[in-house]
Amino acid sequence: MDIRLATAHRGKLMIFDSLDLLESDSILGLMVAFAKDPSPDKVDLSVGIYRDASGNTPVMRAVASAEAELIKTQTTKAYIAPAGVEAYCSGIHNLVFGALADGLRERIAWLQTLGGCGAVRVAGEVYARAFPDGAAYISDPGWPNHRGLLQGAGLRIETYPYYSTATHNLQIDAMLEVLRRVPAGSLIVLQASCHNPTGADPDAEQWEAILDAVEERSLLPLFDLAYQGMGQGLDEDVLPVRRAAERLGELMIAVSQSKNFGLYRERTGALLVLGHSPRTSEVLSSQMKSITRGIYSMSAAHGGLIAGHILSNPELHREWLLELNHMRLRISRLRSKFKDALASLRPDLNLDWLAREQGMFSMLGMAPGEIDALREHAHVYMVRDSRINIAGLTDENLGKVAEVVAPLMK
Repeated sequence: MDIRLATAHRGKLMIFDSLDLLESDSILGLMVAFAKDPSPDKVDLSVGIYRDASGNTPVMRAVASAEAELIKTQTTKAYIAPAGVEAYCSGIHNLVFGALADGLRERIAWLQTLGGCGAVRVAGEVYARAFPDGAAYISDPGWPNHRGLLQGAGLRIETYPYYSTATHNLQIDAMLEVLRRVPAGSLIVLQASCHNPTGADPDAEQWEAILDAVEERSLLPLFDLAYQGMGQGLDEDVLPVRRAAERLGELMIAVSQSKNFGLYRERTGALLVLGHSPRTSEVLSSQMKSITRGIYSMSAAHGGLIAGHILSNPELHREWLLELNHMRLRISRLRSKFKDALASLRPDLNLDWLAREQGMFSMLGMAPGEIDALREHAHVYMVRDSRINIAGLTDENLGKVAEVVAPLMK
């Protein structure tokens, strides 16, 4: 830092005076504004968390049971292993790869991380060490924090076209055109399912075309797997990852248990990296541990212990699957109900895309000024790019939201 940017106070150098005040993250800022809003009719469709029919983010029954048992039986608060809780990482490996799990085990390096965000950041750090001049390609539109996490790892960020808010369709041809001319060795961030912020996922044929381009250009895919089980189903939501594992020698997977286990505040995630040989996986494991040692040293145990216990206990596993399926079906029902409510108010529009999309998010395609006005006058909160969290709708507020949104849709 140039010390000339600092100032003096009582004759002493003030280092922090060289810093500028930054705007808060847009979604986090909406959280604060929503909390301060005194209106009893306010509706939060901005923050990406699951909510039940009463608007609460519940503790899953399987999670509560596992946590109670762990607290009852724990005998230590010592550090966990550098790679994380083995039962958790092994369980996630099986959850992600299914029938392929045993055959890939020796080629996989795994690491428990601080949420899915931590997994993306460590993935970026690993890639930067292996390919220092490479760039990371993210979808447009996409999850904004992909940019911040990967820039924080020192990577140059590029984009590929993904979705049109005007037509509410994937721009698959434009996406493939870009991927087919991306420099070899580039990192390609792909959301495996329930795309954030659009809810639009490629179908099986489109995924094969995407993987064709990845393979032809020797690109390294980083799959962001944040919503397994919340779109079409536990296995269906991870099919592109499994196909990539069958076809490619290398890939990275950032996993989050915030949504499908409801472990938001426990910051529970994992990074799985597939190398072309067992020796490569050993090298990758050493690199991943080295990176986290230099950032936060050790992973937090609690969330991994909870999820690992559920995944290794048949009874709790079954209960968790039932709860997860209930969450998935509730979101799907809300999509259909919201689409029908909007269609009754705007019969001139084709809104089939809203029911077709998957997961918690969709983009309504409204202008930022219109979204600001909704927040100010109707107390309906959504991100200014028009992304809404479908799970923020309830039977009580859905009609109101449809009434204020429908006139603005195009």
